[in-house]
Amino acid sequence: MHASPAPRFRHELKYLVSDGDALALSRRLGLLLARDGNAGSDGRYTVRSLYFDTLADDALRQKTEGYSKRAKWRIRTYGDGSGDYFKLECKAKTDGVGRKRAARISRVEAQTLEAGHFRKPARNDPPLLAEFLNLAATMRMRPVTVVVYEREPFRYEAGNVRVTIDSRMRSAPCARALTDSAMPLVPVQPGEVVLEVKYDAYLPDIVRAAIQVPGAVRCAWSKYALARRLE
Repeated sequence: MHASPAPRFRHELKYLVSDGDALALSRRLGLLLARDGNAGSDGRYTVRSLYFDTLADDALRQKTEGYSKRAKWRIRTYGDGSGDYFKLECKAKTDGVGRKRAARISRVEAQTLEAGHFRKPARNDPPLLAEFLNLAATMRMRPVTVVVYEREPFRYEAGNVRVTIDSRMRSAPCARALTDSAMPLVPVQPGEVVLEVKYDAYLPDIVRAAIQVPGAVRCAWSKYALARRLE
């Protein structure tokens, strides 16, 4: 059995743009870049993420205080949360570049973690899940907030570029919102859209030119940090 390749470090740019600029950007990118095959007929899909943090909010504090090395943990699913596809993810950043590790988990496992129940690792657990369960016990982690948004993704093969337009961001301090779409959500940054650009070693000129939006504001905030500002 071959080991999975180590996740590579990637660069990430984030910008806040208006709804109107996002619409123009979507049309331009649609002419130049390929659309993600997982998107629906409108080119979008719904992302639902449950974030975990320690009792001292270490992940939030490290982000807001600009630590050069930090990590955050989340469970991600898509649509209204009623399906069976769930991923546990660890998104880490070191000196401005990031990498993401992910492991598929069952719906039962996701709902157990959603409820804040952290069992002991089992022998057949994916390594990432075992790492998280051990960390949750030693760092006294807990489920904190759910962030939901609509994502319009594009890709460009050269440079392994992925461009996403994320709109209608909402959040809920109740972890059950991950799998229960009936839970109320509060708008985050209403009227603004997050443009994210991820790439490996270089950003091709065609993409760099395509993402230019007059008045776009470079944003260092994560969606998790933005959602926590509402508390």
